[in-house]
Amino acid sequence: MAQAEINKLQAATAWDSNGKKLGDVNQVHLEKESGIPAWVTVSTGLLNSRKHYVPLANSHFEGDALHLAWTKDQITDAPSALSDIELSAEEESALIDYYRLRDGAEAP
Repeated sequence: MAQAEINKLQAATAWDSNGKKLGDVNQVHLEKESGIPAWVTVSTGLLNSRKHYVPLANSHFEGDALHLAWTKDQITDAPSALSDIELSAEEESALIDYYRLRDGAEAP
């Protein structure tokens, strides 16, 4: 994915799988080995003050809208991370388990 596409994604508005507006995409996080976008942080809550990591798996991008594959409740109930800039290995593993992204698993 080109940097211009990543910038466009980072400026998107996020929507949940039920079509409910979540908030702004704050950061796009790339897989370390491939450089492919894998996660975004999305602002939710009062004044968009809470940031949540959401995987891009099974999501799609249309215009300036990012349609995520999870509901708002699933996203807000996900394990939190200390930083919205980079996930630790433990945080990423907890999120992968929560969103059931390992081979053969289904989303919560």
